[in-house]
Amino acid sequence: MRIPILGLATALAVGLAIPIWPAWASPPSDTSLTTLIAQALATNPRLKAAEARAAAAQGDVMQAGVLPNPQVSLQTENLAGSGPYRGTRAMETTIGLNQLVELGGKRGSRQAVATAAGNRARLDADIVRLDLVRDVRVAHAALLAATARRAIVEEQRGLAAETARAVAARVRSGHDSAIQEDRAATDLRQAEIEAARAVRDETAARRSLELLVGCPVPPLDPAALSDLGAALPVAAGGNTPDVARWRAEVGRTRAAIAVERARAVPDVTVGAGVRRFNDGRDTALVLGVTIPIPAFDTNRGGIHRAYQESTEAEMELDRATRDQDTALAIARDRVAVARTEAETLAGQVVPGAEQAAAATREGYRQGKFPYLDVLDAQRTLLATRLTLVAAYQDYHQSRADLDRLTGAEEAQP
Repeated sequence: MRIPILGLATALAVGLAIPIWPAWASPPSDTSLTTLIAQALATNPRLKAAEARAAAAQGDVMQAGVLPNPQVSLQTENLAGSGPYRGTRAMETTIGLNQLVELGGKRGSRQAVATAAGNRARLDADIVRLDLVRDVRVAHAALLAATARRAIVEEQRGLAAETARAVAARVRSGHDSAIQEDRAATDLRQAEIEAARAVRDETAARRSLELLVGCPVPPLDPAALSDLGAALPVAAGGNTPDVARWRAEVGRTRAAIAVERARAVPDVTVGAGVRRFNDGRDTALVLGVTIPIPAFDTNRGGIHRAYQESTEAEMELDRATRDQDTALAIARDRVAVARTEAETLAGQVVPGAEQAAAATREGYRQGKFPYLDVLDAQRTLLATRLTLVAAYQDYHQSRADLDRLTGAEEAQP
């Protein structure tokens, strides 16, 4: 649904202090919100870092399933002794190959932990992506609102100049006192100050958006601010990345418990080799098994820590679920209130203020109203227009927050 911003002039480009960007960061030819979001997703370093962390986690998944390396051993006995063991005649040389055999499901548990950690890292990247989309949408709405406010105050400055000229003419003709002319001049200077401030605010808003998208942003059409888009979705998503991230963490900590319990099970090292006897030039096969005795270390501390970390993750999941439900209810109410406020202002309040201001100015020129009535009507009109712009901005920001909570990346049409 598109509601026109009544009385807004066409926005002009603000070419003040444009930051110097790399040669590749050229402005997009399409300045729609969808294009700006795509530009941000393609270039933003915050998202690139999160995606790199997710990709790095896949290395842990690959490494978790790797078997321990075998070991080659060389052992020499009966060398350089006394009596019959002098020299090397009685020397025995054994060359063996040893392999650690993991027991207790250690390898499978490691793989489960690494897989769960990889899922969590991907969800973390999804959260960063959603945050970035939300930030771009909020910054885009802020820039549209700043452009609209600048257009409004510039139009108000023009009205103040026109009124000042009319007052000056009436003063010269003797219909008004010089005090009215001073008031009109003061009002004009105030309008010029507000216009200069609006230009600075628009420049700051543009820079904020440019930092997110990674390139200069051309002038935007403030009329897009009045597009309230489609109605709210019937139901919000209950498995958003914020909640799913903690659900993956719960899975990781539970798998970590299995890892710590498996570490309490001793591993077995098996070996086989060949022994050569120098005195008779004979050889023999050697077999060996090494089994640690868990007399002191049963990894009780590691198991205890794993259980407590799992409890912590479960509590965090419960907290995230509750926070999500509360935040969704608040966000949906904010969007509904902001939409109603914007529609009421655009459909009733602003048109009434515009009609009253126009009638008052015309009546003043005809001598029916004093200048104070004109000044009051113009200030009322300015306030209602700025309130409408603020309502539009609040709606778009609230909608961006709601879509962020529900896990919606795309800009709403």
